[in-house]
Amino acid sequence: MKKVLITVLSLCLTTGCVPLMIGAGVAAGYTLSGDSATGNIDSEYRVLWDLCLEKLESMEAEILVANESKGVIKAKVSENDVVVSINTINSETQRLKVSARRFFMPKPQFAQKVFFKILQDL
Repeated sequence: MKKVLITVLSLCLTTGCVPLMIGAGVAAGYTLSGDSATGNIDSEYRVLWDLCLEKLESMEAEILVANESKGVIKAKVSENDVVVSINTINSETQRLKVSARRFFMPKPQFAQKVFFKILQDL
């Protein structure tokens, strides 16, 4: 059993960009992969949209694009390019995705930080 676990773990770690499921603080946890943190949020769209804008402004972000009808916010936070996207699953549940890059390099930990800042007040 121990050998199987070690084999599976080593395969996962050596096959590139494997998503990592973490936590259960959101409706069904969240996924941290590549350059983004993604999770399903139990909230109405408008409430989540306003909260995203508010949190980005509190982080002293420079909002570059805010398109509410498409659910996309592009901002610059601490030299990181951050994209927040909201997709409606149903009227009570939204899929929130926060991605972050710095000089074209993925920054999933920064995306995770922004993701949790947004969820902090829900």
